Amino acid sequence: MLVVGETVTESESRVEEENARVRVGLVGVTVIIAGVFAVLTILLYTLQKILGIPIPYPEITVTVTWALIALVGVWILGHTIQTTVSPLIGRAGATTVRKIVTVTLVFVIIFATLDKVGIDLSAYLVSLGVTAVVIGLAAQSTIGNLIAGMLVLISKPFRKGDYIKVNITGAPIEGRLDEISFLRSRIVTNDGVSISVPNTVMLAVPISNFTVFEKRPIILNLSVDRNISIESFRSKIQAAVLNNGEGDSDIRLYVKGFDEDSITLDLWVQVATQNFLKERSQLVHTIKKLCDQESILLKRIELQT
Repeated sequence: MLVVGETVTESESRVEEENARVRVGLVGVTVIIAGVFAVLTILLYTLQKILGIPIPYPEITVTVTWALIALVGVWILGHTIQTTVSPLIGRAGATTVRKIVTVTLVFVIIFATLDKVGIDLSAYLVSLGVTAVVIGLAAQSTIGNLIAGMLVLISKPFRKGDYIKVNITGAPIEGRLDEISFLRSRIVTNDGVSISVPNTVMLAVPISNFTVFEKRPIILNLSVDRNISIESFRSKIQAAVLNNGEGDSDIRLYVKGFDEDSITLDLWVQVATQNFLKERSQLVHTIKKLCDQESILLKRIELQT
C-alpha cells in the first residue's frame, strides 16, 4: 500500500510541475506580447511624429500584436493535437500532423498580417497557386501515399507487429508488419525479406489480418491413393494431430476430385495464430509420417494460398 501511495504522490507531483511550467510559460508569453506591443508603439510613433515618416502605427501595432497572439494560439493548438492524437496514431504520426497544421496556419497568419498592413500579395499568391498545382501534378503518387498513410494511421486496420497478408492479385505478400509510415508500409516476410508497400496499395486491396484472431486455419491440398477410406483417413489424421498437440478437434476433410488412380482432398485444421508457421510445418510432417506408417501413397501435399 505504501508503494501505491508513493506512486500516486509522484504522479500528482509531476502533474503539478507540468501545470506550473504551463502557467509560467503563459505568463512569459503575455509579458513578451505586451513588451512587443509597447516597443512597436514607441518605435512607430517616433518614426511618424518625430521623423515625419507617414506610418499608421496604431494599425500596424495592433495587427502585429494580434499576429503574435495568433502564433501563440497555433503553438497551443499544435501541443493539443500532439497530446490528443498521439494515443490514436502514435507519437511519430501525431508529430507529423502537428507540423502540417502548424506550418499551414503560420503561413495563413503571415499572409493575413502582411495584407492587413497594406502589402499587396495577390501576385505572389497567384504564383504560389500555380506552383502548388504543378507540384501536385508532378507528385500525385506521393501525395496519394501521404493521404493514404494518414488514413491508415487514423483508422488503424492493422498495427505494427501484426501478421498480415496483402492480397495483391498474382503476387500476395504475407508476413509481419514491421513499420507504418506516411508514404509506405514495410512487411518482413517469412523468409526474412523486407518489402515496402505503398500505402495506396494497402488501402486499395483486401488485407487479411490474422493477429486479431486467436485461431487461424491451415488448408492443405492432398493427393493420395484412390482406394483409401476417406472417413478412416480423416480419423487417423485427427488422432495423429491431436496426439502431437497440433490444432484442435475441428479437423475437416473435403473431397475435391478424382482421377484414374488418385483422389484430391482439402484438409482444414485450426491452429493458434501465434504458432502458425511452426504448427504448419509440424502438420505436414505428421501427415507424411502417417502415410508412411499406414502405407498410404501420398502423391502431393501443398499449402493452399
